[in-house]
Amino acid sequence: MKQLQLKSKEEKGLKIRFNLKQVREKNKLTQIMLVTTINKRRIRVYTKLRVEPQYWNHETYRCYQNGGLNIRERLRLKYINEQIDNLVTSLCEMDEQLAMKGEYLSAAVVRQIVDKNLQKEQLLQNPIACLRRLVGEYEKNVNRKGKRGIESTKATYLTALGRLEDYDKQRKVPIGSFDDFNKKFFVDFTNYLYGYSYGKTGKHYTQNTIINTLKVIKNLLHRAYDSEMTTNNYFLKVQTTLPADSSEQIYLQEKEIQKLSLAKTESDQEREVRDAFIIACYTALRISDIQQLNKATVRKGVISLYQKKTKELVEIPILKEIAPLIEHYQQIGFPVIDKVKANKIIKVLAARCGINEAVSRKEYRGGETTIVTIPKYELISFHTARRSCVTNLYKRGYPINYVMSLSGHRSFQAFQRYMRASSKELMTDFVRLLKKEKAILA
Repeated sequence: MKQLQLKSKEEKGLKIRFNLKQVREKNKLTQIMLVTTINKRRIRVYTKLRVEPQYWNHETYRCYQNGGLNIRERLRLKYINEQIDNLVTSLCEMDEQLAMKGEYLSAAVVRQIVDKNLQKEQLLQNPIACLRRLVGEYEKNVNRKGKRGIESTKATYLTALGRLEDYDKQRKVPIGSFDDFNKKFFVDFTNYLYGYSYGKTGKHYTQNTIINTLKVIKNLLHRAYDSEMTTNNYFLKVQTTLPADSSEQIYLQEKEIQKLSLAKTESDQEREVRDAFIIACYTALRISDIQQLNKATVRKGVISLYQKKTKELVEIPILKEIAPLIEHYQQIGFPVIDKVKANKIIKVLAARCGINEAVSRKEYRGGETTIVTIPKYELISFHTARRSCVTNLYKRGYPINYVMSLSGHRSFQAFQRYMRASSKELMTDFVRLLKKEKAILA
């Protein structure tokens, strides 16, 4: 074989070449081995880079990058070549440093350099890493077009990929190719998100979160397919719409909110999350608006702010249940609440104070709708507070238009989705109200 000799190193005699472990099967991945001779001693180190012999050029010690290859193959082979170049550069730099001291490269140092260079993610041989790259390309394209909302969209995509990576770490066999995104994968991944697999590692995400996560993964796989990174299109069969009546149905009754307000906290963070949740239960504020609370937005018994989501102005009277909390935080400053951490903490607090009523709900798993029963605290999030506020105020007998004004709903249809009281509950409260006003016989 022709030996690769770096011109800058001819006088020092550093010679580096790369061979394949075996060449018998041209379409089977095989390891690339680094071979160098230092101080008349031959050193061989496996690089962990793999390539099919049919793509290997034995003259240049590099991969071919032309000749009827699809985009994914070209990028993958280009990446391998870049890694080889990086290895050569690192070895030469280290050789120069040692030569100044009158020393030679050793086998141990060569192996060290190889390991250090190849610890980096082998991007295009890792399908999940490839999906991350697609997110980056999306960001560039959006920037070119000057569209807005990129940071929010990017965060959504990266969050979904983070969940996919967490799941991949729990698998006995990691996802190794795009072909692994099959029916079994989507069933197992969905079960993992629901918390029904992998023992204690399941995440117990809400139905809406799971559906949105699947939508993102499906979208990215579609982009990979369109970019010719894969021919696997099973993702087209994946259901990413909620079945009828499958949305979260829970809200907290006022007695449960009271119980939560007295929940024991074990840190300042838990106390701040608890207080913020209680405030949301009596204001219908989203967590993004809770984060806006300050001395300027709270004055004369009213919370006045522009909703971050809708940009609409809402003016919310401060009810007696939260007046002491508002006054307290006006003095010391309102806490900064992280949404992800807050949603985890509020579940812990709800479980701690016994909000564990068994709740039945529909779940979409593996292409089928099933009925499952889980403790109520697992379904609680900060959005539960907004839903609880709307429902409880309506149950108190306040007119719908008043409640809609407080929550910022502009249509009755949108408002209805937040009404989670059962017909029986509403009728009981209605009868109680009628009796109070002596509209019916007691």
